Amino acid sequence: MASINSHRAKDGSLTYRVRIRHRGLPLRTASFPTLEEAQQFAEAMSQQYAHMPSKAGKPSVTLMPRHTLSDVLVKYLRDVMPTKTVETQRGQRHVVHYWNRHLGHMLLQDIQPRHIIPIRDALARTSAPATVVKYLNVLSHAYTVAVKELQWIDQNPCQRVSRPRLPQGRVRYLSTDERERLLAACRESLNPRLLPLFVLALSTGMRRGELLRIQQQDIDLDRGLIHLEITKNKHRRTIPLVGLALTLLRDMPRHPMSPYLFPSSKGGSQWRGYRTAWNEALKRAKVTNYRFHDNRHSAGSYLVQCGIPLYTVSSILGHRSPVQTARYAHHSTDTLRDALEVMTSKIF
Repeated sequence: MASINSHRAKDGSLTYRVRIRHRGLPLRTASFPTLEEAQQFAEAMSQQYAHMPSKAGKPSVTLMPRHTLSDVLVKYLRDVMPTKTVETQRGQRHVVHYWNRHLGHMLLQDIQPRHIIPIRDALARTSAPATVVKYLNVLSHAYTVAVKELQWIDQNPCQRVSRPRLPQGRVRYLSTDERERLLAACRESLNPRLLPLFVLALSTGMRRGELLRIQQQDIDLDRGLIHLEITKNKHRRTIPLVGLALTLLRDMPRHPMSPYLFPSSKGGSQWRGYRTAWNEALKRAKVTNYRFHDNRHSAGSYLVQCGIPLYTVSSILGHRSPVQTARYAHHSTDTLRDALEVMTSKIF
């Protein structure tokens, strides 16, 4: 028999817990964000138990219930998701719930590419290729956990589902005039930490999440260094502080109640405390089609334009693959021209 109970967490979120009892088998539980998902799971498991043959009133040991995708996703949320960065968790939790709604009630071994492909195609009609790839990657990672760690299944069906081709990476960077206007707008902001945050982003190419996770103990102002313990690619990184960024950080007062260099005054997500000020600065500076993450592209573009080798740019930005840095290669045309002029002057 299956029963469903609701549970409200301290943060106000509501979940639905399914409890399934069957004679001779251990109690089985699973939690879902919506009542519909919980009902689908309960119905699927009840049907599975109903068709299990028994001998002398006791189910055979080999007929233990098989695992559904929902079983894997519950463990994925509990055990794997906490190992990811806060921003990655925020961006992937709804993806896990998405797959749970569509395929969570199905048994792992019953899910084939023909079940995944229509969902992929429906998602592609309303979402960008990068979003479709993200959804497929999350599902594939959950299956990898089921194959390698849980050993609940032998194959990952996502390996036989093609991903859409991704367009070339966006490279939007500030022109000289835009940069000067935006610097002036940040200086006028009511948020006194917006200017140091913006200048540090331009000076180092650090990701927004990396900037907001910097703690006061991570900075050595005497030596001009920032140590990043947690990064997107899980590699430690030490970044030099120079110029205006170092001056602003030395002058910026520390928050007495927060360990973070850029604490939020509004609670919740740290970016929440800066988003409004950032958008207002963009509006005052009349800079359009520019996101905070584009500061990273600006830093990479400026470095290449200054003739810095791509492998050095890659180290500064923390890229694990030179392919990621290659998007900035078109900015080094003048450097290439100089190199070719040196070579051709010697051979012709």
